[in-house]
Amino acid sequence: MEKTNKQGKTLKLRSIKSLMIIYFTTIIVIGMLFTGISLYEKFRSTSEAYANKAVDQLLTQVKYSLDTYTRNMMNISNTLYYKIIKKQNIASNNFASEMNVIQTTNNDIASLVLFKSNGELVANSHYAKLKEGLDVTTQEWFQNSLERPENIHFSSPHKQNLFEDYDQRVISLSRAVSLNENGRIIQGVLLVDMNMKGIENICGAISEDDAGSISILAASGNMIYGDPVQVGSYNKNLSYKEDGNYTRIVDNKRTLITVKTAGYTGWKIVGTWRLDKILFTYRELNYFLIAVLIVGIAMCIVGTLFISSRLSSPLYKLQKSMKLVEEGRFDIQIDESGEYIVSHLAKTFNTMVSRIKELMQEIVIEQDGKRKKELEALQSQINPHFLYNTLDSIIWLAESDKKEESIMMITALSRFFRIGISSGRNIITVREELEHARNYLAIQKIRYKNKFEFNIIADEDALSAKTLKLILQPLIENALYHGIEYILDKGKIDISVRVNKDELIYEIRDNGIGMTEERRLKLFDKEQEIKTKGSGVGVKNVNERIKLYYGQNYGLQVESKLEEGTTIHMKIPLTYT
Repeated sequence: MEKTNKQGKTLKLRSIKSLMIIYFTTIIVIGMLFTGISLYEKFRSTSEAYANKAVDQLLTQVKYSLDTYTRNMMNISNTLYYKIIKKQNIASNNFASEMNVIQTTNNDIASLVLFKSNGELVANSHYAKLKEGLDVTTQEWFQNSLERPENIHFSSPHKQNLFEDYDQRVISLSRAVSLNENGRIIQGVLLVDMNMKGIENICGAISEDDAGSISILAASGNMIYGDPVQVGSYNKNLSYKEDGNYTRIVDNKRTLITVKTAGYTGWKIVGTWRLDKILFTYRELNYFLIAVLIVGIAMCIVGTLFISSRLSSPLYKLQKSMKLVEEGRFDIQIDESGEYIVSHLAKTFNTMVSRIKELMQEIVIEQDGKRKKELEALQSQINPHFLYNTLDSIIWLAESDKKEESIMMITALSRFFRIGISSGRNIITVREELEHARNYLAIQKIRYKNKFEFNIIADEDALSAKTLKLILQPLIENALYHGIEYILDKGKIDISVRVNKDELIYEIRDNGIGMTEERRLKLFDKEQEIKTKGSGVGVKNVNERIKLYYGQNYGLQVESKLEEGTTIHMKIPLTYT
């Protein structure tokens, strides 16, 4: 059984260690996860905010460059019309050379062509021959110019099919113009074909990066620039969306889509960016956080193992020491070093063990004191001197033919010793203690030849109360030998017992010679030894016996004046069991 208990306590200590490891590790891991996730989310949101801002700025720059590009084309168209065509007669047909000069000085121009409203060619910049049977009046750009002459019209990218041996991909800028034909004003159409190099130069560098691409969509939704596969179906309706940033999931990847609208043309500039590419630190941050978490957990486990060992090892030693104390070993002292809590526990344990040891020693001393006082009290009853004098008095009474007195004295002596022994009991009733005192006084009264009188009074409810035995006789003996023996008048001893609430009060009063205040104060002095006649038990020993049995709140109080007598008040607790 003892081995089982020991194993159980060891398992409990080990479980405490395991619980400490589990709790500490769990708390730290949760804290690290919370901190890591919070930092990750904060970094991600901040990075996306910066990415949105950077992409927005980039597309703003593209929009600005595209607006500049288209405005330049419009300026060329305006220059050609207002400074050249409008001032000359188309019949002179001198426009071709001037158109060639303009085209040569601007690499973004693919061709410059002037038509009459009936589709007749007036002039072009590269002297190319129109395809036979071609009717330009059916071309969309041509019709739009005549139908809305107040606007400049931009077409979608297309292959130019007006001239033979010329199929360059262009964007056509067309407008209605007024022509002077021999003084007659007729309507015509000015066509400026822009090659795609300008737009490719603006957008190409960005689109080459696999992190994102730029597409340009016409207001109708037709693509002007970009890879249709790259743009995909998620971009088909963006031409109608307001400018802004949109986040979508594309091919299971978070994608940032930014939309800007070019100024005059109304084209939609669409940027698509894979966030895992532009925010490449996401993956690195993930790896970093995972590595930190793994290292942190490992350090946490090592740290908690160390801390739990530092805490549980002293507790295990404390448990072993307590087991030894439980077995009766009170010479145990454990090391008080270590953590504050453990050190405090060890210090408290050492103090407790020392205090228990002191208390046990005090109990041993107290019990020894009780036995000693009891022995002294019992020995006082068989004092040879008292017994010799009593027997001598009995012989004298018998020789003097005082039969009744001798019988009375023998009877009192028999009862005196019978109650004094009390079958080995330490606690007797008040009635028995008073009977013991009465027998003692009867013997002494005969011996002293009726030199004193005595009177014993007791409350009825006090007679059945319990009391420590042999506490009255030493006090009566003290009154006889130190008080009444030295007076000339007849002595008197009054004994009373009464109940006061939960206390039992004895009072022993004599009319002896009394004592000085100095001697009264020395009665209970442990360092003071007073030589007395009789048994030698006296007031001091009775007081010590009472305090040993009942506590320091109980005992004797002495009132005495020289030549006036002495009164002793004795207080013990009231008990009936």
